[in-house]
Amino acid sequence: MKNFSLFEKDRIECKPFIKWVGGKGQLLSEINKLYPVELGKNINKYAEIFVGGGAVLFDILSKYKLDEVYISDKNLELINTYKSIRDDVGIFNKIIKRNGRTIYFFEQ
Repeated sequence: MKNFSLFEKDRIECKPFIKWVGGKGQLLSEINKLYPVELGKNINKYAEIFVGGGAVLFDILSKYKLDEVYISDKNLELINTYKSIRDDVGIFNKIIKRNGRTIYFFEQ
């Protein structure tokens, strides 16, 4: 699957919008210890080959300003969801917050 640029301009403050089987959200404090010291200074590109719910992706985006971010995943519906959010995050925000209800993107 072809990678694509998720965010092109500014750092984005956000958290995963979906729970994912095998997600790394609970491991972030340990994973943080493994980030290279140069991240955000000399490293300007980030790639994640199996993004899933994006716990590590969103953690990095909230801490570092990178020039390019590339994600991919075998799940085409998930990648299409990320592309839709990338292309119009405003509509996503309106949908997700509507009436205080939780919106599920995929059947459980």
